[in-house]
Amino acid sequence: MMLFSGIMTALIGLMLGLAVSEISQRVHRRNIVIIGGGVLGFVLGFTYQGIKQEKDERQKEYEDTK
Repeated sequence: MMLFSGIMTALIGLMLGLAVSEISQRVHRRNIVIIGGGVLGFVLGFTYQGIKQEKDERQKEYEDTK
């Protein structure tokens, strides 16, 4: 599930990077902005999902000890 979340947010980051590069009209920075948006999206999505899964596991363990 973490990989899926990372890929989906990477796609969102790529789209945002593409939009920013179109708005800024800087051709020489286009690839950097698009790739940077994708990488940033992947890292954020992967990390968020990892934290969420860890939190859910801890909650389940806490409930089992009651």
